[in-house]
Amino acid sequence: MRIFPKIILFFLVFSFGFDFFNFRTKYHLACLLPLNGEKKILAQDTLKGLLLGLEIFKKDSNFILSIYDTEGNPMAVTQALEKIAKDDYEMVIALLGKKTTLPAVIKARTLGIPLIILSSEENLPLGDGIYRDFITPKIQIENLLNFVMAELGLSTFVIFCPKDTYGQKFSRLFKEEVEKKGGEIKAIITYLPGTTDFGPQIKKLIGKEIAEAKPETLLEKPPKLPFEAVFIPDIYLNSAFIISQFAYYNVRDLIFLGTTLWGHPKFAQMIKGNCQAAYFPTGFTLQARQPWVQEFIAEFRKTYKTFPNYLSAQGYEVGKILVYLKSLKNLHLENAYEAIQNFPGVTGLTSFLSNGEVKKKIYIMEISNGIVNLVY
Repeated sequence: MRIFPKIILFFLVFSFGFDFFNFRTKYHLACLLPLNGEKKILAQDTLKGLLLGLEIFKKDSNFILSIYDTEGNPMAVTQALEKIAKDDYEMVIALLGKKTTLPAVIKARTLGIPLIILSSEENLPLGDGIYRDFITPKIQIENLLNFVMAELGLSTFVIFCPKDTYGQKFSRLFKEEVEKKGGEIKAIITYLPGTTDFGPQIKKLIGKEIAEAKPETLLEKPPKLPFEAVFIPDIYLNSAFIISQFAYYNVRDLIFLGTTLWGHPKFAQMIKGNCQAAYFPTGFTLQARQPWVQEFIAEFRKTYKTFPNYLSAQGYEVGKILVYLKSLKNLHLENAYEAIQNFPGVTGLTSFLSNGEVKKKIYIMEISNGIVNLVY
């Protein structure tokens, strides 16, 4: 099934599921994807899942899907939406990035186009037929802390974060959610992007006595720290360096928390032996035991001869949501939040909110002794 991306690349619009004899009974959807440019692989992964979710390959499919290649360009996105507004589309699904999300939402709202966005960008004018179905930073933090505070019983934390947009955003959300749940942030340690020696920050945090003690003396009396876990919102390489340096300074029996960036296959082995355990959220895992997730994995492998990833799962989930709404004879997004509550999505139980946002119960992964396992 590698042919369709090539076909799409030659045409601005290409329709799947066309039926000359039954066209008027089908629902016509549009999809905006950056099929050219640096995000093209992400777009193709999303499209593969969406086509399966909409059951496009089945003879009795209820949908026709037209693809618009946006190339990740804000102007191309708005032009595509203007063209879509003139045609008879039921709704639009759009994979959007930092530069294209807000222009797309504003244009869709102006034109009155129902839209489901796949984007984690914040502070968007959603609602009134415009919904998000994507893992946001807020969803990551909520799910992570629901697990470590309710299930593990942790309540005291340190934030160890880079002075960049990603780190500061997650640091703020983590602090707000911990305090909301009655926990305590004992310290916030920051570092400049590109830092490789975290010794000064770690020594300041744990104290000179522990940092400079001989390891054998600590075996008899392990150090007691005033916090239970360290949150590191950074890429896996930097996070592994930090965790290894905590171990170097005699702190190995500690729990570390991260974001979806820790899902890299090399990360677990990089921190093996350097901590008690590490936990991070993810929007999709092949370890998920729910029957609808296993069904998706099997169908995806059968169709494409490879395993799905998060974006494939996210595309598939949106497709299944639309199939479900169609089964209710309600393909109008204005009140979709009434129908989509705890929907069994492959990225987790999914609920649409009246303001257009999404609430999800996603997966929590544990790293212990170099092995990654689904725990929640």
